[in-house]
Amino acid sequence: AQRAFGARRWTGFIIQMLGILTLLGTITTGTLGTIPWSYSYDVFPAVWFGGSKTHWESAAQLAELGKYSLAVLGWQHLTEAGDWDAVVYLQLSQAAGIKRVNPLLPVFCYASLGWAFAQNAAVLPLMSNPMYASFFLQSTDGPEYSKTNCQQMDSNNPRCIGWFWNFANSSARNYYVEKVVLPLATATTIDGVFFDAVNFGYDIPEYRPWGRPVVNIPRCGVNDTWDGCEALVAGTLDVVTRSVQLLNRFGKVAMLSNPASYSRPVGAKIWLDETRLVKALDGLTWLRYYEQARAEEMVADPKAGAALIEDMLKEGDAGVASGMHSYYHRPRPELNQTGPEDPTAHIAAFMLVRRELWYYTGSTGWFDRDFKWSSVYDDAAKCGRPLAPAMRPAPRVYTREYERCHVMVNCTKVSSSWPQLGCNGAIFPLSSDAHAQSPSLIPSPPRLAVEGMNSLF
Repeated sequence: AQRAFGARRWTGFIIQMLGILTLLGTITTGTLGTIPWSYSYDVFPAVWFGGSKTHWESAAQLAELGKYSLAVLGWQHLTEAGDWDAVVYLQLSQAAGIKRVNPLLPVFCYASLGWAFAQNAAVLPLMSNPMYASFFLQSTDGPEYSKTNCQQMDSNNPRCIGWFWNFANSSARNYYVEKVVLPLATATTIDGVFFDAVNFGYDIPEYRPWGRPVVNIPRCGVNDTWDGCEALVAGTLDVVTRSVQLLNRFGKVAMLSNPASYSRPVGAKIWLDETRLVKALDGLTWLRYYEQARAEEMVADPKAGAALIEDMLKEGDAGVASGMHSYYHRPRPELNQTGPEDPTAHIAAFMLVRRELWYYTGSTGWFDRDFKWSSVYDDAAKCGRPLAPAMRPAPRVYTREYERCHVMVNCTKVSSSWPQLGCNGAIFPLSSDAHAQSPSLIPSPPRLAVEGMNSLF
C-alpha cells in the first residue's frame, strides 16, 4: 500500500509539471547574468556533498552545514528511506529543511545526465515499455546498464539499476529536458542542479562499464569504427545547453560533472572539446565539477601528467566557474594508520587554481560522516585574494601568491607515508605587514629540491 501511495503521489506531481510545461511560452523570468548568491575571498568555499540513505538530516547536521559555502544532496540521500522511489522529490523537501536553517546557503539537488536512473520517477516507466527502447543505449542482449548504485549501497532493489540515455535520439533528448529537468527548474526549494556523469552521455560506447558493446549507434564502436559517435557528442551538448538555459530561465544554476576537457584524454576515441562546450554555453550561468582532483591527480598523473591542472587554469582564464572534489583516504588500521589524512596538499592545489566562484569539496565518501570541517580551511580563508595566476617554476611544482599567503604544491615525489599521502603542499602565511601592494615583503618559501634542477628555490 505504501508503494502504491508513493506511485500515485509522484504521478500527480508529474501531471502538475506537464501543466507547467504548457505555460512555458508565456513565462518570462529572464536569463541569469551572474551567479545569484554572494561569493567572498574572505571565506574558504567548502562544499558539503553528502546525505544519509536512511534518515532526514538531523538538527545538528543542519547546523553543521552552516559552515559551508554550498550544499549538494547526493543521489544516495534518502534512497532507502524512500525505497528508491522518486527519491529526488524527497530531496526537494530536504532542501527546504536546509534552507529553513541556513537561508543564505545555496542548495543543489542531484540529477544524473548520461545515466538514466530507475530511481527517477520520469525514467522508471520507460524501462518497462518496449516503445522507448530507442531512448537508451542498447547492447547485444538488452539495454546497456550499470549496477554501480546497487553495489555502492549493497542493495538488490530493482530501482537501483541505471541505464544510459541515447542522446543521438532527438525524442530522448526532448523527454529528458521536459520530464527530468523541468520539474527541478520549477522547484522552489533549490538554487541549482548537479548533473552527474555528463561524459556518460557520449562516451559509454568506449567506456563500457560492464564490458558490453553498444550496438544501436551506427559506426560508434562497432567493428572498431568511431566516426559515428559524433551523434552522441552533439546530442549531449544539445541536452546540456537546453538544460542550462531552462534552469537559468527559472533563476537556477547547473553544475556539470566531468563534461569535457581542453586536452583529449590519452587514447580517447570519443571526446568533447571544452572549447566547444564553453562556446555553446556562452552567456549562460553554470559551474563545472571535477570528480577526482587530489593534488597528485592534478599535477602528477602517470598518463596525463599535469593536464588536469592545466585544464583548470585554462578554464579560469575563460571565466568558467568550477568545483573540484578531493577524495581523502581513510586510515588503514592494519598499517597502523590512525587519524585523518592530512588534506593540506589537496587544499593548496585548489588554491593554485581558485578563481571567482570556484569551490572545493573534500571528503572520504558521500555520506554525512565522510565530511569533516578542516582547520586548513580556516587557514586558507586568511589568504585573501590571489595576486596572480599560478606559476610553474619546475616540472610538477606550482606556486601562487595571495594577498596574505604563499601557496606551493610539489609533486616531484608522491609520498605513501601516513598521514601525508600524495604530493607535498603548504600554505605559508605572510607576516602581518606583508600587504598585497608590497610583494617584496613576501617571505621566501622553504627551500625545496626540484627534480631536474641543480638549484633550489
